Amino acid sequence: MELVITATVAFVLAGFVKGVLGFGFPIIALVVLTLTIGLLDALALIVVPTLVTNVWQAVAGPHLREVLDRMWLYFLVAMAGVLIASQFLAVVNVDLLTAFLGTILFIFALSRIFNVHITVPENRETALSLVLGSVNGVITGLTGTFMVPSILYMQALGFGKDMLVQAMGAFFALSTLMLTISLGSNGLISGNEATLSAVALIPSFAGIFAGRWTRQQIDEEQFQKIFLYAVLALGAYLVWRSARVLS
Repeated sequence: MELVITATVAFVLAGFVKGVLGFGFPIIALVVLTLTIGLLDALALIVVPTLVTNVWQAVAGPHLREVLDRMWLYFLVAMAGVLIASQFLAVVNVDLLTAFLGTILFIFALSRIFNVHITVPENRETALSLVLGSVNGVITGLTGTFMVPSILYMQALGFGKDMLVQAMGAFFALSTLMLTISLGSNGLISGNEATLSAVALIPSFAGIFAGRWTRQQIDEEQFQKIFLYAVLALGAYLVWRSARVLS
């Protein structure tokens, strides 16, 4: 019963955060679940709701075609990077790299909170998509973190709140799919865990619907503030977690 209650709270809360901000589902769910069942089992348990909620987030809106037109090259090279980089997990210090990612997120969020504007010239989008997409793919393949530099790049492209949420859903869905393939090929997901993961869709979507309703009640400026402070908190958390393991 304790596990059922903990899992329900984890997925409702993670879904709510994702419904409001468009990201944060795996981080929130993992933090809560790891306290009860351990990290590896928690990773297997969140696979199905993470993938399905991201697919739903990607298609639940009018901007998917525009997102794909702008970011298809970024997505393509990032997915290739995930598959290639995930083959080298055993030889990389993941905790050190995760601390580095947290630092990047933290600095980026601070720069936006203090109105340091970042833009991407239209004539540089192709080159930056190739470079940053490759970087994101490698980072995701090595750490399981989708955020950097994808959300930084999407905001720099000037996406509004709904388009930004939909773009993140599309990218996170593809990234989760690539990671799931990698986990499955390494025998880290069993049939029983896949079933339990599918059941977790119920509380996950309950949280997402509540979060989406909340997001519709706030304006663009409010959303950007919530988004940036959430990124700031996520960056601080990643640095703290990695420093604790490395110390």
